[in-house]
Amino acid sequence: MFNDDIENTVLNFFKKKSHFTKSDLVEYYSNKGIVLTDEGFRSKLYRWRKKGIIHDIANGKYVINNKSVFVPQSDEIIKKINKLYISKYDDVDYCIWSTSWLSNYMHHIPFYSFYVIETEKDICESTFYLLKDNGINAYYNPNTEQIEKYVLPEDDSVIVRNLISRSPGKKFNDIRFPSIEKILVDIFCDQDVFFLHSGREQKWIFENILKAYNINFSTLLSYAERRKREKELREYLLKNFDDIVEEIIG
Repeated sequence: MFNDDIENTVLNFFKKKSHFTKSDLVEYYSNKGIVLTDEGFRSKLYRWRKKGIIHDIANGKYVINNKSVFVPQSDEIIKKINKLYISKYDDVDYCIWSTSWLSNYMHHIPFYSFYVIETEKDICESTFYLLKDNGINAYYNPNTEQIEKYVLPEDDSVIVRNLISRSPGKKFNDIRFPSIEKILVDIFCDQDVFFLHSGREQKWIFENILKAYNINFSTLLSYAERRKREKELREYLLKNFDDIVEEIIG
């Protein structure tokens, strides 16, 4: 009971903080006359993660999980794309998502949305033909003009793109989706594709998502680094959302 009481007190204390580290936790226990070993620290992290109590927001930085978990929303088009893809490329990495997911975080909801499937460069073109041959409005790496002229006006259009290596994602119901960190980085880096989500709308999207979900900034910036835009994204975050991110990435 004593340990449970102490643990609840610890969680309530750090719940009021923007984040905490190992040193913060060790110091807290020390002030209570308790020695927290490395093994004890790892055990607590494992248990708290498993229960969904804490969330990793950067390397060595944690937060009491008081925000929603981002859950990708599937639909019939995504299910159809996924079924076609894995029927031929079950062992190849990929991810699928829809730009409609971003509508709730925008100031002006766009009239148009499209789907995105990303896979390894060597099979992108064959994935494009696989979708086209099965009645899907697919486009292979279209430019801005093609997106405006062809992709947006058509219902349920799908853009086929190259997947950046080690892109963060997660599997739900046998469908591999990008993480919310990947989506944010992609709309930041690829404004020629996601021009409906650029400028002031991009700021709205970032702000609302940062407030709604616990973001892993190590994952976010690591992926941005692979896209050679880590410095620009870091500066963008600090310039526009310093109240949220400064103590984490500053």
